[in-house]
Amino acid sequence: MFRNRFKKFGGDHIPDIVEYLKDYVKNDPTTTISVGCDSIQKRKRTIYACTIMLYNTDIKNGAHVVFFRENIDKIRENFERLHKEAQFCYDIADFLNTELNGFYERKDLTEIERKRYKFHLLRCNGEYEHLQAHQEDSFVKNLTLTDFEKTNVYNLVDIHVDFNPSEGTVNEKGVSKNKSNLAYKAFVPWLKGLNYRVYSKPLAWSATSAADLLLQD
Repeated sequence: MFRNRFKKFGGDHIPDIVEYLKDYVKNDPTTTISVGCDSIQKRKRTIYACTIMLYNTDIKNGAHVVFFRENIDKIRENFERLHKEAQFCYDIADFLNTELNGFYERKDLTEIERKRYKFHLLRCNGEYEHLQAHQEDSFVKNLTLTDFEKTNVYNLVDIHVDFNPSEGTVNEKGVSKNKSNLAYKAFVPWLKGLNYRVYSKPLAWSATSAADLLLQD
């Protein structure tokens, strides 16, 4: 379904994304693999960009991104369009999780990386919003992990969704300014319940950065 759909930014087609990823993680075993998706409306069409981002959180030397696009009849209802973004993420992540199982073992989930993820979830719940950027590193280092947070064996890939965890302001009709918040409430618990680490705005780089860029060209 997805094996031969991806290509590089330069346009080079990747014949087999599974073998491509195996070669990549063989050279860098601490690589984090994340899947993201974003979409835009263009006249009578809805265009989805699906990405796989490969990066090393310790080295921080940038990320390698591969992608494909899906062009379908326009989905006019916003929630349905975002639902398909989440479904794309799940379908690709499930495919990769199955295909890489037995070959790739996550070595990126160090204690500090687990604390970073916990901090992201806390921020998504509206906690510690007062923290300044320069305070975050020391705060994260001092976080305490539960036994589950220390040892849980997450799926082999992470999922990044371009959804806002904050409701934002609500207008006189009771409609949230952040329209993707409804999708966040509906689909993030679903994906987390399937044992994926799920990142949302502003840290969903695979969706918000890579996919946004792909959709603009």
